[in-house]
Amino acid sequence: MEARYLFKRLCYCGLAFIASITIIFLLLHFMPGDYVTFYLLEISRTTPVEVIEHYQHVYGLDQPFLEHYVNYVVAVIQGDWGYSFEYRVPVFPLIGQKLWWTVMIMVPSLILSTIIGAVAGAWSGWKRGTKGDMALLSSMLFFRAIPSYWLAIMGLLVFSCLLGWFPLGGYMSINALFSGYDIFDIIHHAALPILTTTLLSLTGTYYLMRNSMLMTLGEDYITTARAKGLKESVILRKHAARNALLPMVTMIAMQCAHLMAGSIFIETIFSWPGMGMLTFNALNMRDVPLLQGIFLMGALILIAANFAADMVYPLLDPRVEESMHE
Repeated sequence: MEARYLFKRLCYCGLAFIASITIIFLLLHFMPGDYVTFYLLEISRTTPVEVIEHYQHVYGLDQPFLEHYVNYVVAVIQGDWGYSFEYRVPVFPLIGQKLWWTVMIMVPSLILSTIIGAVAGAWSGWKRGTKGDMALLSSMLFFRAIPSYWLAIMGLLVFSCLLGWFPLGGYMSINALFSGYDIFDIIHHAALPILTTTLLSLTGTYYLMRNSMLMTLGEDYITTARAKGLKESVILRKHAARNALLPMVTMIAMQCAHLMAGSIFIETIFSWPGMGMLTFNALNMRDVPLLQGIFLMGALILIAANFAADMVYPLLDPRVEESMHE
């Protein structure tokens, strides 16, 4: 891999990061309300304006727009992502703590949805037009139309309330207060959120793989392979599926960023202490520094995932490797 190609991709990532900082700052800067006003009015509806202005000055909320923006960009580049108003701790360590819990349910979901969706999509595309293909496609369309919060609530109702197979929420049992952490107890609590997120995510992977397979089946090398007398299973495994997987690299990168950011609905319904619940609480409390950090972390994950996809593409497709030398 050429150093020039790597340098160009790193420059694009840097520009994307600066653009992300700017967009996040603008969106949250012009969001109505702020934490100081919200918090003081919750304490007393008759809080003097002077008191509110004093706290806004203490937290730097009264700075001119341009000065506030420049200070924020410099601080982010230096690793200072701000101080959470609500949690009274630095933003970056707090996000790192919550990100771990999100990773615990999102990484297994990403792996399962990618494998199941790719296999199901490849088979469906290979068997296009058959009853099995139509049944699978209809099922995926049905699950695609279900809102995430409804599926999560139904999962709790059926598997937790009626069948009692999984806990109603949280990440550990009350017994952990006395006996300490138990990894199997945490896995038991994480199982239902993982299954729910997997079911919600695999439909996109299935659609992409099926469409990619349909396009691949029309290529000349598939016709040539059949003319050589190769078995259908060999053509599917070594020729069709392998080439149809190339668009999946970008899809996995996008899903990685989406899943790592967490799901507000999933984590809130299952009371899972990850990025989704943290985002929900930060929105409710108008905790702007924390929101900026959360969105910035999501942008970083997306940029890193796309950079990884750019590095993997030349290894999978020789045509990309050739274009790098042009």
